Amino acid sequence: MQWGEVFLDLLILCSDLCLCGTFVVVFLQLRKRRSAAGLSLQTLATVVGARVIHLISHNIQLHYSPNVFPWFIYPMMDVVSACAGVALLVSFCLYYYPSYEKEKDNFGIHIFERFELIGKNSPLKTSPFLAASFLYAVVAVMAVMWFLVRKSQRSFLVSYFCCYYEAMGAVALIPQLWMFHQDKRVSPLLANFVVLTAMHRLFTLAFWISYPRVFYWRYPDNRGIQMASETLNILILSDFLFYWARSKIRGDSEVILDYSSLV
Repeated sequence: MQWGEVFLDLLILCSDLCLCGTFVVVFLQLRKRRSAAGLSLQTLATVVGARVIHLISHNIQLHYSPNVFPWFIYPMMDVVSACAGVALLVSFCLYYYPSYEKEKDNFGIHIFERFELIGKNSPLKTSPFLAASFLYAVVAVMAVMWFLVRKSQRSFLVSYFCCYYEAMGAVALIPQLWMFHQDKRVSPLLANFVVLTAMHRLFTLAFWISYPRVFYWRYPDNRGIQMASETLNILILSDFLFYWARSKIRGDSEVILDYSSLV
């Protein structure tokens, strides 16, 4: 048994566990507060959608195949994660939607207002579906741009599928971060949602960094692109991670997004 191969298998497994953990902490947040306040439906729906789409990767042989660990662990983890995400989303809509702060989950609405596509007093200003339409339009455009630089030997449909999935992952937490910066204070459980997502990215980045050091005779064509993608995703979260780390060091009960103290 090669310990390097075990290490690679473990990195992907840890990455999957962190993703499962994101749904657990959101569920605990809802149960503890009996409210969806502070939680972005745009982000939750996008994260869940990405996990469901990810299941397709097993059917088209795009998913990582372990070298030492039993292969069934990885599809099982993905199925559990997707089912947990769908159950959480359904629970949110059925039981917690009345407490959902849709007026704050408005990332993208300002674009429609800027170009006067909706009136100032229009009920669409608080529509999560209108806001989501902008988000998914951005995902579609980013996927096309990503397709133009991402090397792949696959067909156009498979390659665009990969680009679309990666673009979803890149923008998924932006609406949630947008809500955080409106409230300036974030509960520990919601903060852990972002931290676990960042850890998922870090484990995946570590996998791609370590891969050629384990398999000297292999060098995936898309390794550089994948490393750039994961690095970008971590940078998107880095601002929040700074305040999370500072709040931990200071012993704050919540993550306080205090920009004035940095001036």
